[in-house]
Amino acid sequence: MGPNLLLLLLLTLAGQGSVGSLPEVLQVPVGGSILVQCHYRLQDVKARKVWCRFLLEGCQPLVSSAVDRRAPEGTRMFLTDLGGGLLQVEMLTLREEDAGEYGCVVEGAAGPQTLHRIALEMLPPAPSLKEEEVEKTSKTGVLVDKHFSDPVGSASPLEPSWDEKRAPGKQALQDSGLSQLSLRILLILGVVLLLGLLVVAVVLFAVMAKRKGTNTSC
Repeated sequence: MGPNLLLLLLLTLAGQGSVGSLPEVLQVPVGGSILVQCHYRLQDVKARKVWCRFLLEGCQPLVSSAVDRRAPEGTRMFLTDLGGGLLQVEMLTLREEDAGEYGCVVEGAAGPQTLHRIALEMLPPAPSLKEEEVEKTSKTGVLVDKHFSDPVGSASPLEPSWDEKRAPGKQALQDSGLSQLSLRILLILGVVLLLGLLVVAVVLFAVMAKRKGTNTSC
């Protein structure tokens, strides 16, 4: 995740409840993430901690410090009791529907205690660097490639596979190999022909020399 899609919010509070206080307003772009840290009293170290979404009917538990092996894969919310009175909550890849009010709640001996509340407001997604470059390029009058102009997605012809990309090169190599083989065959045939002519010339020279010798002796 790029830095323009990650919003790191570290909220550290003293260990008293904040039931009557206003929630902390957080504005996060769609696709961003938050990290919230809350302090609880040391006597509640063994108590169950819950990250709630506050609705009209009350607290809706989203994730807790209790180990739940049935939790589905791909969850975007994590709660970790770091010990020593420190509670950490992560919400990743935020969506528009995540806007609302949340809070850290400790279920201590005296009853549930809200440590801190936040009001999450979702903003439009932050533009990526590539989108900014495309926008800047389009303003200068340069033709923008359709493949990069649509940040959501676009249909485009499939890229040729690696084998298809290599096919012309392979064909050229094969043609070159055939040409070299033909050249070698022609070269060998030429050498054989020259050797044959040389042998014939030697034989003719020997016959003529023999006949000349015979005529001289006569």
